[in-house]
Amino acid sequence: MLRFFLIILFLITAIVIFFTQTQPYYKDIKTLIAERDEYQVALVDSRELQTLRDQLLSQYNTISQDDFNRLGKILPVSIDSGSIIVMFEDRARENGILLKKIDVIESKESTSDSTTALGALPLPYKTVGLSFSISGSYASVLSFFSDLEKNLRLIDIKSISFSSSPADIYEFNVSAKTYFTPVSPLTAVADTKKSEGTKEILSMLTKLRAVKIDTDFFSGDIYKSLVDFLPVLEMPKEYGRPNPFILPPEAATPIKK
Repeated sequence: MLRFFLIILFLITAIVIFFTQTQPYYKDIKTLIAERDEYQVALVDSRELQTLRDQLLSQYNTISQDDFNRLGKILPVSIDSGSIIVMFEDRARENGILLKKIDVIESKESTSDSTTALGALPLPYKTVGLSFSISGSYASVLSFFSDLEKNLRLIDIKSISFSSSPADIYEFNVSAKTYFTPVSPLTAVADTKKSEGTKEILSMLTKLRAVKIDTDFFSGDIYKSLVDFLPVLEMPKEYGRPNPFILPPEAATPIKK
């Protein structure tokens, strides 16, 4: 009887010790095991991230500087309205037509909500509206549109309306769009939990998996046929006097009494 009582007592004592002493450490151990598994996954992802980075850098380094410069004109990092307008004026003059008006319409849409979800990729480009009116002979207008088609700067025609006159002069009202890719820094993650690094690695890995560099593009006939019609706008090196109301010393004359 005493033996049975001692066994029951030892069992109750073991249960009490487990729930009062061991249980808190058991929860901590489970938390540490979960964190260890999370860091192991992050380590595997970071290795894959490094491998993808090296592969992309290897492809990136095969692109020549000339092709980089041409890519910067196909899809520039800014709208550059001045170059677009001057290019249209030059093409109109070269083809013997009249550029009556041109408007560059900047888009007001925002993409601030496109990167809130983990791994969500924003659009890699933005659009800029173009609206212009031209007039000239049919052959001249056709040549003008041919220049736009093979222009290095991407321009897509959305709609065309036209009218004609007995003198074989056509007037076209055109709505079009062009593209640019703004360089926006990655937004910092506001969450300061221990899993922040893992989430950021996963986000970067997802983005790198979506990146494809097709180097065959630069050897294609369509790419080689594109012509750079964009003018180089140079700002004057001298802008005049800092204060236009003060004469320079060489121009100053003494006041005669």
